[in-house]
Amino acid sequence: MSQDEYLTEDVNPILYSKCKEIWKIFEAQNPNFIIHICGNCYNKFEINEEKRFQREIKKYSNFEIEYHLLPELVDLVTSSTKKEINAKIMGIDQRFFEKTGGNIRALIFEIDAKDLIRIVLDNDEIRNATDLDEKGYESLKNYKILEDVFEDNVRVYDKKSKINRSIVETATSEDNENFFYYNNGITITCNHLSYSKRRSPIIELKKIQVVNGSQTIHALYEAFLKDSSKFENVELLCRIYETQALELSTKIAEYTNSQNPVKSRDVRSVDYIQQKLEKELLVKGYFYERKRNQYSSKSRQLRLDAEKVGQTLMAFYNQLPYEAKNRKRFIFGDKYDEVFNDETTADKILLSYRLFEKIESQKQETKKNIINDTTKFSKKSYILYASYYILHIIGELAQQQAIDLTLSNIEKIWQLYKKAIEYLEKIIEKEKKQSQNKYAHASFFRSNKPKKYFEEIMEKENN
Repeated sequence: MSQDEYLTEDVNPILYSKCKEIWKIFEAQNPNFIIHICGNCYNKFEINEEKRFQREIKKYSNFEIEYHLLPELVDLVTSSTKKEINAKIMGIDQRFFEKTGGNIRALIFEIDAKDLIRIVLDNDEIRNATDLDEKGYESLKNYKILEDVFEDNVRVYDKKSKINRSIVETATSEDNENFFYYNNGITITCNHLSYSKRRSPIIELKKIQVVNGSQTIHALYEAFLKDSSKFENVELLCRIYETQALELSTKIAEYTNSQNPVKSRDVRSVDYIQQKLEKELLVKGYFYERKRNQYSSKSRQLRLDAEKVGQTLMAFYNQLPYEAKNRKRFIFGDKYDEVFNDETTADKILLSYRLFEKIESQKQETKKNIINDTTKFSKKSYILYASYYILHIIGELAQQQAIDLTLSNIEKIWQLYKKAIEYLEKIIEKEKKQSQNKYAHASFFRSNKPKKYFEEIMEKENN
């Protein structure tokens, strides 16, 4: 907080550079700080420690302290302000499974998507109406989703999410009869459930909470509003847990929401291109991990992680170093078909990947040389942030010199490393002049400016 330059005597250069980044923020704004003191105790600090703590904080006007102690935590957990939501739902035929153990009871069954939407709407009568005809189901469009039913669900619905858009598209597609197989289903907790064991049982639920499935339900409701005529065959799996034990209910909500979500990378792992590349690289003696840690038992030197491969391809061949460094989610998302396609081969991967390994190796050597020398550190520490930009520049220089981007030319291409570093240092100097010395490597290489400056320099040289 004091922005003491003598901090360099107490911390290493990397930590000091982070402090300088924070000081740069202070130049543009005066941020407020809140210190949250949390503990499973009833009282604050011991009185003398409390005074000492407050005395230090009062030196700064932009600090606040908030305590979160046992009484508040207990109140949050046992709050009686939750709205009691009851509903009746109909299972499909006799396709259900029940399990009871201790103070919990589980019921798993198949459910019609229209019925699922009905039990979360903001009307008591509708939530208990299990005998709706086609016209009655159309009336569901007149009601809104009751958000209180998702209070125990940690995720907030994101309408723009690609996965949620996919749910909407699947539910209204000609393929929607397979929705059951594509979706993980939903999880509901309740205080009480009862049903009669007959064909298409009606299940009565008391104090329900949807603890996992908020995204699915909201997306289905959006699809229903869009085209309800497509919902005749949309079905999904429903898990209901009956328990009055607060701790157990909380754990169900926590654990069903803490599973690792299926990321785009995992979904793409079964793509034809990914499987083809795995086989091609295996022939060359490399283990391409289209799934995380797929070849964990193999030598690390021979393992190629699909995400890292995508980053190097993106920077080297697609001229997207900024995205490779800062937006890697695009690799298996919006940019997937640009990065991985029929033209992507094992040799192309090995060229960009090996070049990147060489750049990283050079970075580690430079880091060793500058870490204990503040003079060298200030001049050369950009190397810690710039690997993907260096890879990009090397690729551009190779093409300018008419060197084919083939694996057989890797050593010839690598000879351009020093030239790429020279261009990089010119780029940094240009930014320092334009930013009037308010410059930090970390923030500069989190932007697209390095690529823009390189293009400007190359254009000027070529003219």
